[in-house]
Amino acid sequence: MGEGTCRAPTPRVIRVVGGFALFVVSASSACAAGPSDENASVESGAVTGASVDCSQVQVLGLGSPATGTPAPKLVGRYDMTNPAGPKFDWSGNTISARFEGTEVSVGIMVPDGQKNGFVFEATVDDLSPIKFTVPGGRSSYRLASGLPAGVHEVTVMRSSEALAGTTIYTGFNLGSHGTFLPPIEHPRKIEFVGDSMTCGYESIYFAYGSITARALSADATTLCFPGKGVVLNYSESPGDADAKTTIPQYYERTLATQAEPTWSFADPEPQVVVLNAGTSDFLRDVDQNGVADGIDLDAFYNGYLAFVQFVRARRPNAHIFLAVSPMLTDEFPLANARSNMRDALDHVVTTVASSGDAKVYRIEFVDMDQRMMADELVSVIRAVTCW
Repeated sequence: MGEGTCRAPTPRVIRVVGGFALFVVSASSACAAGPSDENASVESGAVTGASVDCSQVQVLGLGSPATGTPAPKLVGRYDMTNPAGPKFDWSGNTISARFEGTEVSVGIMVPDGQKNGFVFEATVDDLSPIKFTVPGGRSSYRLASGLPAGVHEVTVMRSSEALAGTTIYTGFNLGSHGTFLPPIEHPRKIEFVGDSMTCGYESIYFAYGSITARALSADATTLCFPGKGVVLNYSESPGDADAKTTIPQYYERTLATQAEPTWSFADPEPQVVVLNAGTSDFLRDVDQNGVADGIDLDAFYNGYLAFVQFVRARRPNAHIFLAVSPMLTDEFPLANARSNMRDALDHVVTTVASSGDAKVYRIEFVDMDQRMMADELVSVIRAVTCW
């Protein structure tokens, strides 16, 4: 898809429940191979802007149980037309619950006769994440049984990328004696926007955004679509209704694969937005020799600036980070690709700063290792939020 050749985490079967294999996901990188050597001269995590004086900042807390109705919590974008069956397709959408009981299952339905297998990852308390696949139809997956009596927390994340299609959450089942508790509410919120690197290559749990959010005790909303750029996509296949739909247009959607309904942006504003987009603009139609078509840098700058301004209008108080892609070097896929992307993002930062917006930054990602990317991002987010 124009996102590079990456090695997905290797799953290991740990048990079979109800005929379905559950897997522990290896903690190895979801994308460890990359142009690290070519980018070695770039300072890891280099970012524009200055750190803040944390003694002058009111730091948001780590989170605590809510005082409202005992019920599961949904994080991400969902079509709530039917509240009893929220529909979603974004990779990274998360459903969690606190409960008292000894077992927990989750119900996922695949509507409209879709035959794709949808990959999900789940954690219960501090146990290792498990991975399971949902086929067509309605399915229930037991995530844990024989738990010790007491309070537990379960989290289910969709790993399959949006292009696979929609899924519907039909509820947790806690068995005959389980009861829901109010969920943990995290005041810290981060929005991640990008392509397949942000999706984590079907291991969203080990994607840099998820790792970053866990490290900072934040809720993460992930909006990612493989092969899509800011102005131009990696390829635009004839007959594909969304062939020309770009990341800024996807950002307006409730469901990535449907133009309607659009997102209301009435959700709680994230304190941080990370835009890791633009790789596909440079990789557009790479040929068999690894050479891309070329890029109109003025169009890229203008399109990226317009996107940042759109995000700012809807996230008026957020710190917005613009990432230089770790996939780009000054040799691949175009001469000076990395420098040109950096220059364009620096120009965007300078332009918005001239209008009084000092909360937009450019960050360097120098390696495609998801954990290294997260480490860099945690550092720069802490520098401006004191989290």
